[in-house]
Amino acid sequence: MDIKNFFDAKVSKMDWLDVGMIKWSCIAFGVAIAMLFPQITEIDIRWFVGAFIILAIRPFYRVYIKRV
Repeated sequence: MDIKNFFDAKVSKMDWLDVGMIKWSCIAFGVAIAMLFPQITEIDIRWFVGAFIILAIRPFYRVYIKRV
């Protein structure tokens, strides 16, 4: 079994609640990192907005624009 099939099998066992909990745990981890390194919160908000836009392009395209 290669790594792709391994992770596909694991992810297929998850439901919407599991995915939501993973998202919230990542958010909590990000807040904890920001609390450990306060310099992160001093970064200009435009950098965060730019990162958000760049990271959201592919999922937005695949869900709303791409035709199967």
